[in-house]
Amino acid sequence: MKIWKALVTLSLLLLFTGINAQRYFVTNQYVYDLFLMNPSAAAYNRSCISINGFYQRQWFGMDNAPTTQLLAAQLPLGGNIGSGTYLYNDRNGNNRKLSVMQAFSVEVKLRENQRGNTSLVFGLAALLEQASIDQSSFEGGVGIDPVINGNSDGGFGFNANTGMMLRINRHHIGASVTNIFPQNNPMYNSEWEPELPVDLHVHAGTWFKYPGREVYFEPLLYYRQNSLDDKRLDVNMKLDFPTYKDQFSFWGILAYRHTLDHKWGKSLGAATTVGINYKGLNVGLEHQLGLTTAQGHYGSALMLVFGYNFCSGQRIRSLPCSERDPMLQGDFGDGPRSRRKGLFRKR
Repeated sequence: MKIWKALVTLSLLLLFTGINAQRYFVTNQYVYDLFLMNPSAAAYNRSCISINGFYQRQWFGMDNAPTTQLLAAQLPLGGNIGSGTYLYNDRNGNNRKLSVMQAFSVEVKLRENQRGNTSLVFGLAALLEQASIDQSSFEGGVGIDPVINGNSDGGFGFNANTGMMLRINRHHIGASVTNIFPQNNPMYNSEWEPELPVDLHVHAGTWFKYPGREVYFEPLLYYRQNSLDDKRLDVNMKLDFPTYKDQFSFWGILAYRHTLDHKWGKSLGAATTVGINYKGLNVGLEHQLGLTTAQGHYGSALMLVFGYNFCSGQRIRSLPCSERDPMLQGDFGDGPRSRRKGLFRKR
């Protein structure tokens, strides 16, 4: 009891105090797994172990183009405690980042009866990152960055994330703060380095079933703002389509990103994902279309996503059974997302 109370208290304090910087190549994948953006979503499904992976590449045809690999795993620890871990390897030009993050979540149930469930979930995460830059290909003995000297430079840094989420039956709304501590990696402690902005994330979502059809819709809204007054609003829609086989289905995502920096802002980009679910294995391909001038010049990006859930004693299905399924009434399993944590299929 004292452990979860301490975690809740610390999460609240951190959420409403300092905030600093964010690695967007991680949190931009929230549409597939909220845990990557809000640690309170770690082990959202208390009955399954989830594994999700992402491989993203941008600017095809260019050497050292931005490339990211990310692997995330989540598991329930018993009772109302959940755990989430992710590893990533990000390369952007000669820069490279390797990191591991460990998160814990705790769920406080406010209501649990025949009319549904309501709970508050709190999360806290710690991150360790190693950053480096390779200068072996630099010519003339002069680096672009005046801080750099020698053939390589690097260092370790640490940080923390926190968040909370309110879950009411099939609906959820949450907020999180990522990278709470100021920059402490010695690689970036020069006066030449730009300030790392503060990031606050807010999200809300639900799900509903098309009347008379086994077709499911999951709208998700996302808002992000940092200390430099950089604001962004995303609108996402996830869909699940059945086939003639109970263990096979199609799924897709439509996403639109819009900046709110100047008056009404402007379009940032759009993304379309198509995928399949076969016996619990999810595989999908996302195509990202940049809508700014710079993005149009460098071209689009592609990302491969995959996931699998290990759930004991449950029938493998590609879609939820029905809204009357008793499985939907326990453990907040009242929707495609809650029943299929992470890359969203419950097994």
